[in-house]
Amino acid sequence: MRRFGPVAWLALAVALSFLLGVTYFVGMFSGGHEIDETCNAVGQPLDDNYRAEHWQEPSQWFPMHNKCNAHYDLVPAWVNPAIVTLWLLIVLCVGGAVWSAVSRRRAKRGKS
Repeated sequence: MRRFGPVAWLALAVALSFLLGVTYFVGMFSGGHEIDETCNAVGQPLDDNYRAEHWQEPSQWFPMHNKCNAHYDLVPAWVNPAIVTLWLLIVLCVGGAVWSAVSRRRAKRGKS
């Protein structure tokens, strides 16, 4: 059975990083240009008092939220779990690349 080499692990990490970027893009731009028009388009009232109290939420990198009111978030429900999962997979792939490189180097040393 053939194992992934360091380059394959890093290529997988790069692909996952691209997916992470797409996920952040979807989360960041889920509110549209005009929040009041976007909320009205989905049939939700814009609660100005709620938005004033939670003014920092739309600019956070994690967890991503852009709420019309206390009960409706414009950021899709899958975005935050996907961000966590993709970050974990990227870390595992980079760890796999390091492990693979170290184990190959040890194997080459043992043969010399």
